[in-house]
Amino acid sequence: MKRFILSAIITCGLSYAGMAQVKGKITGSVSDNQHKIVEFPTATLLKAKDSTLVKGALGDANGHFEFESVNAGEYLVSVTQMGYKKYFTPKIIISEGNNNINLASIVLVEESKQLGEVTVSAQKPFIERQVDKTVVNVENSIMAAGSTALEVLERSPNVMIDKDGNISLKGKQGVRVMIDGKISYLSGQDLANFLRNLSAEQLAQIEIMTNPSSKYDAAGTAGIINIKLKKNVNMGLNGSANVGIGHGKYLRENAGINLNYRNGKVNAYGNYSWNERRQENTNDIYRYFRAQNEMYHADGKRMSFSYNHSLKAGVDYFISDKTTIGVLVNGSSGSWGADSALTVTTKYVNNKLTQTIPTANNVSQPWKNISTNLNLKHTYDSTGRELTVDLDYAYYDNRSSNDYITQYFNGGDLTSKFRSDSTLVNKSLSSINQYSFKLDYTLPVSKDTKWGMGVKASYVITDNDLRFYEKLEGSGLNLLKRNSNQFVYKENINAAYLNYQTKWNKFSAQLGLRAEWTIADGKSTSYETLKDSTFTRDYLKLFPSAFVQYEANKNHTLGVTYSRRIDRPGYDQLNPFVFFLDPYTYQVGNPYLRPQLTNSFELTHSYKGIISTTINYSHTSDFMSEILKQNDATRATYQTVDNLAKQDNFGVTISAPVPITKWWMSVNEFNLNYTKVQGAIQNINVVPSATNYYLNSNNTFSLGKDYKLELGGWYVSGGLWSIFKINSQGAVNFGIQKTLLDKKATLKLNVQDIFFTNKATATTQYGSVDIISSNTWDSRQVRLTFSYRFGNSKVSAARNRSTGLDEEKSRVKNGGN
Repeated sequence: MKRFILSAIITCGLSYAGMAQVKGKITGSVSDNQHKIVEFPTATLLKAKDSTLVKGALGDANGHFEFESVNAGEYLVSVTQMGYKKYFTPKIIISEGNNNINLASIVLVEESKQLGEVTVSAQKPFIERQVDKTVVNVENSIMAAGSTALEVLERSPNVMIDKDGNISLKGKQGVRVMIDGKISYLSGQDLANFLRNLSAEQLAQIEIMTNPSSKYDAAGTAGIINIKLKKNVNMGLNGSANVGIGHGKYLRENAGINLNYRNGKVNAYGNYSWNERRQENTNDIYRYFRAQNEMYHADGKRMSFSYNHSLKAGVDYFISDKTTIGVLVNGSSGSWGADSALTVTTKYVNNKLTQTIPTANNVSQPWKNISTNLNLKHTYDSTGRELTVDLDYAYYDNRSSNDYITQYFNGGDLTSKFRSDSTLVNKSLSSINQYSFKLDYTLPVSKDTKWGMGVKASYVITDNDLRFYEKLEGSGLNLLKRNSNQFVYKENINAAYLNYQTKWNKFSAQLGLRAEWTIADGKSTSYETLKDSTFTRDYLKLFPSAFVQYEANKNHTLGVTYSRRIDRPGYDQLNPFVFFLDPYTYQVGNPYLRPQLTNSFELTHSYKGIISTTINYSHTSDFMSEILKQNDATRATYQTVDNLAKQDNFGVTISAPVPITKWWMSVNEFNLNYTKVQGAIQNINVVPSATNYYLNSNNTFSLGKDYKLELGGWYVSGGLWSIFKINSQGAVNFGIQKTLLDKKATLKLNVQDIFFTNKATATTQYGSVDIISSNTWDSRQVRLTFSYRFGNSKVSAARNRSTGLDEEKSRVKNGGN
């Protein structure tokens, strides 16, 4: 491990050294013929020989611009700004000894316009800055002709593309790519292949948003790149297919296909995927009962298996250049099952064995779901005024059957029983219906100011029918009414938001406020008493957010953010379903669990868009924590989720994703974190806390001849998870890939957790609870995958989009544990 940490530190050092290898630099400043500064001019670096584009740059509020890392050669610089005539510099030569060019002040001449019967139409510059984003105007650009979408991105401000086609923005990974305003379902190599095969002639604009407004999904830590396609161009069919196989202790298989067809005003798309896997888990749980001076040890192994089929299909109809309507259907079905054997032994502290209790458990959990989305998008004009409407419905069906056969032996003698065998059967049926309506409206009011607003209403019904049976010798199943019940939960959330965004001088600000009114009620009906236990919640919460950024100079940018968020319980956490591990250990849901509220503060500093430092603090009230409760009389311990008083978190993160050489890309991150939880469990105060650090280094090497190699690893020193203190963990991963068949096919081989070090141990101690739990799984695997793209590479992409139920879907748990 010390070698790994040292390697990560050396890699960071080499990254900083690589940053210093600058071949040439061109700087300049722009004013007009009235000696006034021209703010935010657009500068483009061109090859002198044929005027082809090399790189674009956007000037700052003082009219300054620069091009760094310019190769030796002959160039021209073009400068444009709305209302001025285009300016070209004389030829510029970068060579050894002449690699730092400081252009004299560039003067732009105002463009005269004759009004009246003459109509003046100005073409937008290649790069322009708007209040909330930088826009690359690809459409009708001569400089972008003959390029691919990936090459245009590479020439765009603050965007970096590594040798594998991975995209970073201002030196940070985690960029979300959107197609026509909707999150793309493609990622990794599939996304890179798509962009490589997408001609620049199909693009209208590229929007680069490093700080998206509250209108957009919170995912995408580095920002969002929105690729806007031209309408009604490039007909035909394309797609991709993939197949993979993996092996750890057991075999894993997967396959899938994606299709997209466009013809005139109709775009149809769909994909299907299938996977099947087997996995082995081992568990060791030690529980110490102090009052009784006893130690309980549970040692078990579980063999689980699962399969899943997923299907997605959609159609977009382009009513006009401004209006699009679409229908999207998602569906999946599968099953999770497990066979496990676990033995509980009871010992006094003097090591005398008193009981041996083996339990065999068979679990079967088939499930299925389907969701539909109807979407309307209308753009009013070129200012960005836009309306989108989403209607959604989703249905989930989960069934579970568990059989527990338990034997009870005296001491270690498997011929002497202190009670007869027991067979317990648990059957559960859970259904969820979700409905949603969402409307978003964007209203620009000036060049530097715009408003965003919207409303959303969702309604959810969950129905959980839980029944326990005892199987007696010589008879069938006997319903245990005292353990059986039906739980129905209904939740209605009505939300509205308002977002304001503006910019002045070197400052930019974004203020938002969201209101959510939640109405929920639950009813639990006992099969024994046939009486209902009900609860109702009705509350209105406000969620403000604020962002302020200050661009001190070209090297240093400061930002301050604040947000208030809510995390609601997952529907499985509210379900009072009981999952047994052994007669003394089980898990149960909590229908009375309250949502938690978090206030987050963050201070960020970016140096040259490469090295970023973040200091963060968050405070969570009604902290939802997994806890253990214990009955000393029965020796039973069960796990549930409950609300504690609060959690405080402090952290510092430093990241340095940089290219070391042309063939070596290194992404490194270090995080130091302190977490403290406070609350009470069964009237016992608990105040666990922990400090931990995290290291991550990922290195990609281009070997030539279409070979790529990747070597990476991570290490976490331990820390706090809910109220459990966890041990240190880490893993080293390796992969190699080869592109084939004119770069339409990719073959990848990788090994995960080479040294089999990713194992988990958790401990907790409070009151009479004293537990140590360890778990291992099939983390070391070898995987081989093959993917191939086919058809017309110039077909416009499907209008992949988010839906109104994204937040509600994240609270649903499918399949097994």
